[in-house]
Amino acid sequence: MHRFSAVIIVAIACLALPAAAPAQGSLTASQFTAMDRVYAAFAAFDDADGTTAADRREARAACAAIGSADPLSAVLRRACGAQLDVGQALGITTRCAGPRSCIAGTRFVQRALTAFIAQRRALNRAVIAAGLGAACTRELRTDMKTFQYLTRLRAGYAQLERAVRTRSTALAKRAERRISALRDPDTRSVAQTGVDFRAACVPPA
Repeated sequence: MHRFSAVIIVAIACLALPAAAPAQGSLTASQFTAMDRVYAAFAAFDDADGTTAADRREARAACAAIGSADPLSAVLRRACGAQLDVGQALGITTRCAGPRSCIAGTRFVQRALTAFIAQRRALNRAVIAAGLGAACTRELRTDMKTFQYLTRLRAGYAQLERAVRTRSTALAKRAERRISALRDPDTRSVAQTGVDFRAACVPPA
């Protein structure tokens, strides 16, 4: 099962930092602590039994706790909320009933993925602008295979929307197979991404 089907992918997607923002070299202690809380909260989404309303509230609270005291924190906070929006869109589509709600749901997924792709491209620029260390940069950046995966996932939901709109059972089945066949190139669990983040991005003592 690809990780979008699990409702959420933990990733740090953000808008570009202002051009004048100075390189900071590494995450500050407060940034690291806030992001560590995010990873800990999102680990609940690894649960095969699904997430609860309390899990989702904790994730939202972790996003809010990042704060906006500096440019990088501000974009990380927005990114955190955007990630949850993708999960929300996929959840709505999974639970939709009837053509009208399912068309709305598939469109919601496509919009969320379009924004997510743009934000993850901006993340690459933001990490470089921040001048983070090599290990942390590798952990936070997005590679081309992941962009291809996200683009193909969006295309699958566009096909599913067409199927629902035209009431084509055959097209719907093809779209569902297309989506189900996709695999996130990053096969790590959410918990493991947290472990790797901590190892790569811990600030110097």
